[in-house]
Amino acid sequence: MASKSKGKQRGEDIQQEDVFQAVVIADSFNVRFAPITNEKPKSLLPLANIPVLDYTLEFLVTAGVQEIFVFCCHLADQIRTHIRQSKWSECSSCTITPVLSESCMSMGDALREIHDKSVIRSDFVLVFGDTVANLRLQDVLQEHKKRLQDKTNPQNKNSVMTMIFQKVPPGHRSRNKEDDIFLAVDQTSNRVLHYQRVREQSKLQIPVDVLADNADVQLRYDLLDSQISVCSPEVLALFKDNFDYLNRDHFVKGLLDNEDIMEKTIHMCVLNDGYTGRVSNLQMYDTVSRDVICRWSYPLVPDTQTDNQGQIISHNRHNIYTSKDVMLAKGCVLEQNVLVGRGTRIGSNTRITDSVIGKDCKIGSDVVIENAYIWDGVTIEDQCCVDTAVICDNVVVYACTSVGPGCVLSYNVKVGPSVKIEARSRLQAAKDMDDDFGDELTEADQDAVSIINYGSKSQAFLHQPPEDSDDEDNDLVQDMFGLGIQSESSTEASSLSERSSDDEAMLDDEELFYSELLDTLVKAKEDNYNTENLILEINSLKHTYNIAIRDLYGMVMKGLIEIPLRDSQDLEPGAQLANVKKNFVRYKPLILNYIKSEESQLDCLHALEDFALSNKTVSTLLVKLLHILYDADILSEVVLIKWHNMEKEEEYKAIAKQVAPLIKWLEEAEEETSDEELGSD
Repeated sequence: MASKSKGKQRGEDIQQEDVFQAVVIADSFNVRFAPITNEKPKSLLPLANIPVLDYTLEFLVTAGVQEIFVFCCHLADQIRTHIRQSKWSECSSCTITPVLSESCMSMGDALREIHDKSVIRSDFVLVFGDTVANLRLQDVLQEHKKRLQDKTNPQNKNSVMTMIFQKVPPGHRSRNKEDDIFLAVDQTSNRVLHYQRVREQSKLQIPVDVLADNADVQLRYDLLDSQISVCSPEVLALFKDNFDYLNRDHFVKGLLDNEDIMEKTIHMCVLNDGYTGRVSNLQMYDTVSRDVICRWSYPLVPDTQTDNQGQIISHNRHNIYTSKDVMLAKGCVLEQNVLVGRGTRIGSNTRITDSVIGKDCKIGSDVVIENAYIWDGVTIEDQCCVDTAVICDNVVVYACTSVGPGCVLSYNVKVGPSVKIEARSRLQAAKDMDDDFGDELTEADQDAVSIINYGSKSQAFLHQPPEDSDDEDNDLVQDMFGLGIQSESSTEASSLSERSSDDEAMLDDEELFYSELLDTLVKAKEDNYNTENLILEINSLKHTYNIAIRDLYGMVMKGLIEIPLRDSQDLEPGAQLANVKKNFVRYKPLILNYIKSEESQLDCLHALEDFALSNKTVSTLLVKLLHILYDADILSEVVLIKWHNMEKEEEYKAIAKQVAPLIKWLEEAEEETSDEELGSD
């Protein structure tokens, strides 16, 4: 009896040691975020004002991981300090251990070092430290363990990795082009037979034996690779034995090409629920940030996350997030999808949309910020414009300065006043390389160069990637926020042809978006969507097709008119107008979500002009439609008069004449109101 009891106790000890572990690679081993990552590791960059690594750790802890090893290379001390000073140091349900090494040059090197430390004792999750996800890992882990215990099928028993995918259609904004993959899978067992990155190839090749040796092969191009894997400890040994495995792609290809020799297999799992995204480049930084702000990643959203100071964020309509001590001056407008960090002050008549503002920022008056990421301690003076840019900590943008799309202003940069920063510029505060003549620039020379290019108060230099860098971002074409960047060697002819094809693609995107928008509005009516859910659907479509916010205003209004007209095309004009008016009443909160500023009202009116030119029914009803929108306080008389008085091209003059009686009536009504006010005084 004693021996049985002792044996049972030993078995329980072994079972207790089988803890759920994870390895987080907190380095991307590239320079895609340079020059930002020259001063701070990518995993600590703020995403919706929270370090990216915190999202990864929150995901793993919530998923039930009990022991996490965070592998740090570049600026490793900063990551270790962050973990020690954050809430993770007091996490009772999970132990988080930083593993430091400055000599590793790839993910493969990192895993070989983890192997040498002998800290992984059971199946583990392999994930990058720039991952935002809310997937159910326990289910995948159990599926992986069950597969290993299947003694009837050697291919299952020899599985060393389960790769996690999500079904995402090609072209979706959450699919990074460089991560597009093509898979061949055994449909009965989910065994991966072929794995290939597409990288915009027009033709794909599948090994003949994949199709010949397997009876039930499924080809997939509709999957997003989450870059999250459940691995057996053998994975580390295989990396150790094969020094040519530099990353997971090399590992997967090596095993698939030599499956008969190594006798190891890889499986996959497709999760239909949950969210996952990797901040692998600036385009994905933008995409994942938008997803967090729009709450696709719930519960990993701003109002559930806190920083080291216990910052509390409130969530309001239209996805406006603010801290309690934010100061908003009279007349400033936070339109939609905006996060403002604690201690930030925003001046009068400033307009912000689809942007994140960090902590302790000072935003002046008459500033326009769209699709931008403003980090902590930034100062933006009056009458500036920032469009689709990243502005890092302690940057100063002096008055009347415009920051173009795709720009990155690294730490402590100063630009302006009264300059326009060229689109896609990456600026840093100090010149870190010699000039063209090989002589090191003096401090005075540096100041002179900065002033000439970026303003009289500037401290900014164009970032030049290292000559020996083989990173993909230094190839002929780069992507920043999804904006293509042509190399200097591109010929003028090719630029013109690409511009033409881009214009066609943009037109196609707008047509596809409008078609999807109409379908969404119809479905919303049939399923009785509430306004917030409908706004989320429309905003998601906007980001998917990269539609400008100013184009969206008109398309929403056009759609709300077209659907009731289409449903009542056989009726008299009076009945058609009644249907449109009914639709306006039903969706007034939706309209006011998008059309609230003077600028958005003008965009709406310009869209209605174009719609009237192309649609005879709309042309007939235009004056009454404008009157309905005016009565509903959607269009103001000031904007209507201003729009009518604008200089018109020949094709629009007939419309101006048509609406002239309405405008005259509005002007007379305004004069009468003014006279009454004067009389009362």
